[in-house]
Amino acid sequence: MSDNKIDIYKRIDAYIKGSLSENEINELWVEFAKRPELLEDLELEVSVRETIKKKFESEIKKVSKITSLPSWTWHAAAAAVLLIVVGIQFFQVPSKSNLEQFLVNSIKSDQLETSDGIRSKDMMMMKADSMLNLGFNEFVNGNNRRALILFNEVISEYDYEPYGSKAYLNKGIVYYNEASYDSAITAFEASLIRVDDSKMIEEKAFWYLGNALANTQKYEEARTAIYQAYSLEGIFRKPAFLLLQKLNYDLGYSEAESAGD
Repeated sequence: MSDNKIDIYKRIDAYIKGSLSENEINELWVEFAKRPELLEDLELEVSVRETIKKKFESEIKKVSKITSLPSWTWHAAAAAVLLIVVGIQFFQVPSKSNLEQFLVNSIKSDQLETSDGIRSKDMMMMKADSMLNLGFNEFVNGNNRRALILFNEVISEYDYEPYGSKAYLNKGIVYYNEASYDSAITAFEASLIRVDDSKMIEEKAFWYLGNALANTQKYEEARTAIYQAYSLEGIFRKPAFLLLQKLNYDLGYSEAESAGD
């Protein structure tokens, strides 16, 4: 284990023990926002702990009704539940952390959808692929207007799969980076309506849709979209986990309610 991870775990332990200041707690969550890969082991632990918590809650109810058991049995079970609950509390993002720290600032060009690399003999499909690639090049070179024209042309002439969902996703990314979040939301939703048998496009659309919704203060809708991205268990699962916890905290959802989504 690297020294950095050891330091993170020490800080987590200090937080659980209540020995971190509010500033230190916020700094810790910012670290997770910057490096969501640090949650790989901890996220698994949360899921396991939640299952164990429910198990112990059930067992405690049974133990409390059986007075013939030694007193240490009750205390041991109660202590175990307390430890589990305290551990889970760590994953509720502190209220003073800014939501913006968990949102995507700008979407990288490699998230745009281009041709699949397998050329069809159908000339129309070849043209649609080429237009997606040209739109990508325009975006990379900072020509957003030209990129949008090309993506709209794909939608107008080849609005069938996989081109429709790709073009709308790309439009959403362009609008998102321009902070035109309402237009981005419309585009991402259109991509989701059209997508057929492409988990990658679906995951991207849900993830960026959730971010766009959060940027327009539509937090309940953002929570739903982010949960969908998280559930797909793809490349955005870890950052989606972080953002989902932050939204759950800000919206006042309990752990039990969150687990029941």
